[in-house]
Amino acid sequence: MEIKLIALNARYTHSCPALFYVRNELEKHILAPDITLHQFTINDPYFSTLIRISDSRPDYLFFSVYIWNYNYVTRLVKDLARILPDTRIILGGPQITFMPDHDLPSGCTIVRGEIEGVEPSFYQDLMDDRLRSEYIAERGNHFPSPYKDKDFSRELKNRSVYYESSRGCPFSCTYCLSSVEKGFWCKDAGQVMEELGEILKHSPMIIRFVDRTFNADQNRALQIWQFLSTTKGDTTFHFEIAPDRFNEEMFSFLETMPDRRFQFEIGIQSTNPLTLSAINRVMDLKTALTNIRRLISLDNIHIHVDLILGLPHETQNTFRKSFNDLFSVFPHYIQMGLLKILPGTPIEQSMEEFEMVRCSQPPYQILATHRMNHETVSRLYWFGECVEAFFNNRFFRTFFDYVRRMEDDPFAFFNTLLKKCLASRFFEAARTQKLMTSLLFELVDKRPDRDLLQELLIFDWFRSGHRFLPDYFPSPPLGEIRNTLRKQLPQNLEPYFSYKTREEFLKKGVFIQFSGQALKETGLTHNENGGYVCFLPETSPGVQKLRRAVLIPGNGCITRLSGN
Repeated sequence: MEIKLIALNARYTHSCPALFYVRNELEKHILAPDITLHQFTINDPYFSTLIRISDSRPDYLFFSVYIWNYNYVTRLVKDLARILPDTRIILGGPQITFMPDHDLPSGCTIVRGEIEGVEPSFYQDLMDDRLRSEYIAERGNHFPSPYKDKDFSRELKNRSVYYESSRGCPFSCTYCLSSVEKGFWCKDAGQVMEELGEILKHSPMIIRFVDRTFNADQNRALQIWQFLSTTKGDTTFHFEIAPDRFNEEMFSFLETMPDRRFQFEIGIQSTNPLTLSAINRVMDLKTALTNIRRLISLDNIHIHVDLILGLPHETQNTFRKSFNDLFSVFPHYIQMGLLKILPGTPIEQSMEEFEMVRCSQPPYQILATHRMNHETVSRLYWFGECVEAFFNNRFFRTFFDYVRRMEDDPFAFFNTLLKKCLASRFFEAARTQKLMTSLLFELVDKRPDRDLLQELLIFDWFRSGHRFLPDYFPSPPLGEIRNTLRKQLPQNLEPYFSYKTREEFLKKGVFIQFSGQALKETGLTHNENGGYVCFLPETSPGVQKLRRAVLIPGNGCITRLSGN
């Protein structure tokens, strides 16, 4: 019996844990099956994917179906049913559980629910080649790690490893499938640590915990974090967390973690109380924002914060406030995703109440609501794309930190930037740092603080690793500055160089003058004097991994950045 288990991932670096769970259950219930795992992506050429699946004419094809691959999978299934009429096709996964089956050809089998809880007759029917069109699975509350040692040298090589220490969610947000799948089960912390220890023997690049709220139990979360902190290697750990579920012991521990070992994804979704109530999202918003600030101030954990566009009662003004609230805490990444109205979720039942219009095909993005017409949704979508391009990277941290502190309405700043992007057809071009810097350079040209903002753009440019300025910047004589410093600097200037390393320091560093005001904004000094900054080849500590910038002391006073 030849069985192919197939996943269509969003990216090559992703993996699909469902395949490994299904493999293990099949091996447990069927005698000597010939099982192979195949992971493609939704960006792969369709025809080559089709013929690779159909090759060898397997007896059974199992597909794992998610909202982002549903269209690709259904297209494959229709064609595979034509070219492999004797092959049985089985589909499972979180989306197929709640999706209608009218898009599928006859003869397909749907498993609704988790494979660990599927009715026992499924395996007997499979072996007897008399599968029904549908099987219902109970909730599986026993889910040991599905991975074997051999997986890490084959199917999981150079991919993210997904691990679940819990299933379900303590919350019931109306847009999420967790609100349908009642119940919340946690593995014992000891079992989690034992399983993670086995996985970490293979030094994966990243382990992504798929728990919807990893820190639902604060003590258990801390216990697992403490275990991970003692493990060797450079594996990164990604968690989805509730920002209002932290205690002082957790913060004290997190202070000790190495840079970028942990990543936190935080779903705020909205700061509008009426919206949060309508989607049944329970959160202490004040505590959440305070805790996010504290996490960011540690500067050792990458913080990713989510907003959702198109939720009930959300207007452009409330969305504006939500953005400004999040921007004020200055996370590393602000994601503004469109609401997806998934089949089977409570929010789908409320579409008429909130006058919601969604796309007709997966992933069912929102098009309009009772408080946002389609024009508003479209404009805010492009606003999110603008933030994605300009803010959600390491290029302009100093520049945007100034905007955060000085602007009463950062949303208005980005909205002005969006207008410039649309006028210049930015979204149709390659989003290079050079292009984005030029647009920001032009945007601030009429502002009274233009000189300062342009200095901050130059500072950010060099901190990103460049050695020369684009031609639209004022052109300071970098070579002359280096020669001047070669003459003026002492033979030893600790901790920057000794007489032995002086020439290497001058050769590898990039030197430029900045005004006192700009230097204060960068945090390099608190006085009013300008001076020379050296951008060193090595990166600074912290999350962003920017080039280290140091102020060369004793350079006199400079009133503004100048090429003279």
